[in-house]
Amino acid sequence: MQVTKKPYKIAIISTHGTGKTTLCYDVAAAFKKINLRTKVFSEVASLAFEQGIPINQSTTLSAQLYIMLTHICEELKGGLRNYEVVVCDRSVFDNWVYLERRCGRGANSFILDFIRRYAEEFPYDAVYKLPLVGELLPDGVRDADSRKFQADIYERLNEVLNELAIPHTTLPVPRSALRHEWRDFILEETLSRLRPAIAGGVPVPALAG
Repeated sequence: MQVTKKPYKIAIISTHGTGKTTLCYDVAAAFKKINLRTKVFSEVASLAFEQGIPINQSTTLSAQLYIMLTHICEELKGGLRNYEVVVCDRSVFDNWVYLERRCGRGANSFILDFIRRYAEEFPYDAVYKLPLVGELLPDGVRDADSRKFQADIYERLNEVLNELAIPHTTLPVPRSALRHEWRDFILEETLSRLRPAIAGGVPVPALAG
């Protein structure tokens, strides 16, 4: 079933430790259950960390540029493949705020200009921002000892989304531990947008919580 000429591109964004990666795979699994060709692009920062590249509060300009450009390459690859839905764990906007916090804007403002133009030429069809909820647990990657750092990234992300006028939806505080209401909301909204392009329509499945 071919939905569109290009994939419907979803970005799941927020600060670290809010459940983005889990939600990405939860959403992708729901799409696959209704036979939509779906690809998840994993968070590049975690993969970079495994390669010995500094991230979070220890990041550098070179490290963040590597992360950002690798992320962009993965998104562009999704547009060249025969996917119907692409789910991105983070976005170019997330990458910018970590870079800005560590390296400043000043001489790096050209990077923000590039991000702005990139987002105009290759826009996200939907951007979902997770709220700042839950415990910040250590996993060997995140800076779990700094709730202040986590909150600062969240506020900076809000600021750049407003500055660049990026349409986005902030998901509500979850009512359940598994947070399946986030998955269901994204699924239903995506299908409502794709349905006109799908011959005969696709019913929104009733998912078990």
